[in-house]
Amino acid sequence: MLTMPQQEYIKHLYEKEDYSINKIRKAMGINWRTADKYAKNEDWNKVVVPKQKRRRPVMEPFTETVDVWILEDQLLPRKERRPATAMWRQLKTKHGFTGSERTLRAYVSERKKELKIEQEEQYLELEHPAGEAQVDFGMTHVIWDGEFKEIRSLITAYPFSNSGFTVPLPGENSLCFLYGLQMIFEMSGGVPRKMRLDNLSAAVISIKKNGQRVLCEHFVRFMLHYRFEAEFCNPGKGNEKGCGENKVGYTRRNWYLPYPEASNFEALTLELHQRAIEDLERPHYAKGTQMATLWEEEQKALLPLPREPFEPVEFKNVRVNKYGKVKIDTESYELPRAKVGESILAKIWWNKVELLDHNQQHLATFPRPYTLKPKSIDWKGHFAIFVRKPKGAGNSSLYRFLPPAVLNYLEADSEVYRDRLKFISALLEEGYTIDFIAQVLSKATETQIKDQALIWHLIYQLSSQHSPPEPIDDAHSPLVVQKYLPQVEDYDQLMPQAKGGEKGAEHFAAKV
Repeated sequence: MLTMPQQEYIKHLYEKEDYSINKIRKAMGINWRTADKYAKNEDWNKVVVPKQKRRRPVMEPFTETVDVWILEDQLLPRKERRPATAMWRQLKTKHGFTGSERTLRAYVSERKKELKIEQEEQYLELEHPAGEAQVDFGMTHVIWDGEFKEIRSLITAYPFSNSGFTVPLPGENSLCFLYGLQMIFEMSGGVPRKMRLDNLSAAVISIKKNGQRVLCEHFVRFMLHYRFEAEFCNPGKGNEKGCGENKVGYTRRNWYLPYPEASNFEALTLELHQRAIEDLERPHYAKGTQMATLWEEEQKALLPLPREPFEPVEFKNVRVNKYGKVKIDTESYELPRAKVGESILAKIWWNKVELLDHNQQHLATFPRPYTLKPKSIDWKGHFAIFVRKPKGAGNSSLYRFLPPAVLNYLEADSEVYRDRLKFISALLEEGYTIDFIAQVLSKATETQIKDQALIWHLIYQLSSQHSPPEPIDDAHSPLVVQKYLPQVEDYDQLMPQAKGGEKGAEHFAAKV
């Protein structure tokens, strides 16, 4: 249906400019029946009654929670935003939602339009033969030992069946890459005949002018062992493996949300493998056939696994220094029993270092120390959402990562919960960090300060460049006076217009 200004313009062309219906059709780019309808319309009394929104009672207790999720996802990179399916799964398992996925999907679609959030673009993928794969690294986040951390995820997509597997890893080095591929081959029950991938430094040393690639020795031996063919994208053309790129995003949104909790990579790999298997129980996006059926067909096209698995390791000769330690890359490992100057063989895996003597006898094994990068949280953006949707704030994915002092302050009194959300949001808007706010609130709790004006004063004290003056050593005043904490609201009674008038003032004087 045309908008009112468009209808008005058609009538203007017909009545004032003497345009024919055909000429109006061409000028407006519309059907001639539409042009004729509005050009010759004489009755403008008809009112189009807008359709009433369909009520969904099952959604009503959860609308604020879902709104918070939709809004807070906009604070994340687009590739990390969760789809309706992930929201439905989280609502069902964590919050007792009994509605269908279709109900939630319809609500999310409506709310995204109302909140002026763009829908994700859809990409048409090309057909691929069975048994071929695309490989890519992606960055994602997990709750690692109770902290919000960033990790890498190696993902293999099989475009024919739209299936795929992922292996979480601490880095993108050569040993992590080969170990991740090896694990994916075992999950797949075979080896893809051809793999398309980026020019990863873990596989490609350099690219010559003619486009020929110089490959890492480890990767060449790995290819020969598993007998697959590697096909590399042109530099800067990651879109040449669009299925892999899409699978990275899909995996991040559906298998890594809500953020999984982990303390080791092996257990997390098993959990993600189970999610990949469950994901096969859905129809292919284009073929309509169940993905599990297509995956069974694709597995027949895979190369068989070799009898002996490849051992992705690296060897280095090192010497024991005068402190009884050996240094490998930037890390030092202590060997008390070794002699100074002794030659040691280091066998390096993706996750450990094994030290051997000159007879290749085992001396010690150490874990490889990876430092997972902590992920910063946009608390200013999140609190702006919490203020708008206070009932759903507690169900935010990151709410529990607030510092304990902030959580205690918010949840100490449910009647002023929303007011305190606004207060912390205002502090964040002023440029104070969540850690500094936690420090202030912790101090306020110790001194039993609840009034926001006094907390602002405490903020001024703690943020001032000059240290606050030392407390006066008062040895004369009674202890009850020294510890007296004035109640600010009592001073209101001194005002003539305050409730109680002069009697209130007398009461105040007697109380003091």
